[in-house]
Amino acid sequence: MKLTKFFAFAFAALAFVGCDEKTPDQKEPLPTPTGDIKLAADKTAVEIGETVTFTVTDAENQDVTSQALIYDENFNEVGSQVTFNESGSYSFFATVGSANSNYVSVVVMADVPVVPADPQPENFIFNHRGLVIDQTGVNCGYCPGATDQLKTLENTEWHKYYNEVTCHAGSYAGGDPGNSAAANALNQFQSSMISGYPCILVNFYGKPNSYGYNDIIKVLQNYVKKDGADVGISLAVTGDEGCVYAAAQLKAAHSKEYRVTAWLLESGIYSPNQAGATKDYHKIYDYALRNISGSYSKANISGESIGTVADGETYDCAFELPIISTKWAYENMDVLVIVSAKDSNGRWELVNSALCHIGESKSYEYVK
Repeated sequence: MKLTKFFAFAFAALAFVGCDEKTPDQKEPLPTPTGDIKLAADKTAVEIGETVTFTVTDAENQDVTSQALIYDENFNEVGSQVTFNESGSYSFFATVGSANSNYVSVVVMADVPVVPADPQPENFIFNHRGLVIDQTGVNCGYCPGATDQLKTLENTEWHKYYNEVTCHAGSYAGGDPGNSAAANALNQFQSSMISGYPCILVNFYGKPNSYGYNDIIKVLQNYVKKDGADVGISLAVTGDEGCVYAAAQLKAAHSKEYRVTAWLLESGIYSPNQAGATKDYHKIYDYALRNISGSYSKANISGESIGTVADGETYDCAFELPIISTKWAYENMDVLVIVSAKDSNGRWELVNSALCHIGESKSYEYVK
């Protein structure tokens, strides 16, 4: 979800102000990157008043900024330098002739969270955490049984190989306090794999035979690389009752084109009307999906491409996650950063994830 308004500044620089909330479906489609040119920013997380300088290079890594036109997500031409006077999240792309660049997001904050220093700069063997996604709803009488299975899963050796997300959406989520537009998008994205509720899914495309914890483990075994993930994630999270901000650094063990996104999760949501509840914790929702950074839809919940990150290189990024309901408790928020790459079927599938609570930071998680 992006919040933007603009006014002209002198010559090549623009100053950005204001925040207008938009739903994902209101966004105009942006041009498809052609791969011929690359847009880069000297900073992707800045404080209010700072200026970002953009550079455009061609396939031979030659600087072609002077030949390029650089635009914001509303198709306003902005020039190679942009000054930001208001917090928010902004996306940019460039064109040279018929070539379209990748997209670069810049997050502007009052105070930029500080990502922890890498304790092992020469280490590229990262712990691999997949996703276990609970597709659920307040009116689903069998869903507390899936919650019990996830509690059991937490107490196995596999607890260190996944992060959990609960997606309160779909046909049993009418009046669900855990529902959100982001949850609806994730539910629709995975709808072809959901034949009934509860439904536990692994990563974006993995489906266990049942919601039993042993079946979940069998799918995790197919996805998790215990000898090391393709990429590591270090992050820090800050925010208040209006917005949560995250800064992250990715460190690649394998050279690939990656996508990155951040999901806002809320825990401790009280739901007194949960159907089938027999235990107190059945009425408490944890890790409920509340928002997704940037542009998202039922067709794409994996974020924007950051281009190829060569092995041994790092990539810095930042995210803005607005708290769009006064019923959401910001102090109970976590940010989940998800990195994906194309699988053997050409689909963007998760290659690692990292979770961090608001007001905290988390360094790279290495295999022990």
